[in-house]
This record gives sequence, structure tokens and C-alpha cells, in this order.
Amino acid sequence: MPITHDEESAHRASGSIMVVVVAQFVGSVALLVPSGLFLAEELQLHHSYPSTYRTLHPAVYLYYVILPISFSLVGIVTSIGLSLLREWARKSALFLATIPAAVYVEVLILRPPSVFPRRVGDIYLYAVAGALCLLIPLSIWWLILFTRPGVKAQFQSRKATRS
Repeated sequence: MPITHDEESAHRASGSIMVVVVAQFVGSVALLVPSGLFLAEELQLHHSYPSTYRTLHPAVYLYYVILPISFSLVGIVTSIGLSLLREWARKSALFLATIPAAVYVEVLILRPPSVFPRRVGDIYLYAVAGALCLLIPLSIWWLILFTRPGVKAQFQSRKATRS
């Protein structure tokens, strides 16, 4: 049985979802690049100067390399899933709308010296605060968007059609 135009358009992501897809993909790549470059630079320094290389505090690697790269990779995969109206991607978008902001708000409030070292801590502090100024409004938008009944229905109808 051929698919009609109405059925085909019912399985396409709405404009608001596609805006999230683009914003999430671009934002994830934008977050991945500096974290990846930081990691590459650390590895290069360790390789070039093995006897004099000093590692940073593990918290620095956690908050500036591991978490951003992890959130970025999840964001890239989620944006692809959102464009295909996958329910797991909607749930992942809700995860990404809450967990990264919660983690970095907490670290910003606590300001541990291991994460914000004295010599360059202000640069890191301003970078995290600036990122949160962008992340929090986006997170609120995604939480509202992906919990609206009409948006949830788009993902549910896609799931029901595949079954």
C-alpha cells in the first residue's frame, strides 16, 4: 500500500524539533572541539616532554574533557535520533536539558580550587558561567518543548507506526 503525502508528513519532525536538532548538533560539535583540542594538547605535551610533564588535577580532566566530550557525543547522536523522531532521542534530549546544567551549576556554586586553579581559574570560571548563561535558557526551552503533549505525540505516532 503506497504512503500518502499526509502519512509521510506526519512522520517528519516539526519545525521546532528541527531547530532543536540543528542547535543541538552545532552546540555539541562546538563543545567537542575545544575539549578535544585540550585533550590533544595534553597528550602532545605528555608525549613531547615525558620527564617534565605534570598532569593537572583529575577534576580538571573530568569537568573540561571527559564530561564535555561525553555530553557532546550524546548530543550528536541524540540530534540524529530527534530528526528521525525516535522516542529514545526525546528522552535523551530531556536528559541533556537537565544533567549538564545541574552538574555545571553545582561546580560553579562550589568553585572547587581543583577545577578553578588560582593561576587561570578566572578564565575557567568565566567560561563555565558564560556557557551556563546559554545552556540554562536552552534547557528550559527543551524541557518545555519535549514535554508538550503535541510534541510527545509526534514521537509516539512514529513509534506506533513502526510496530
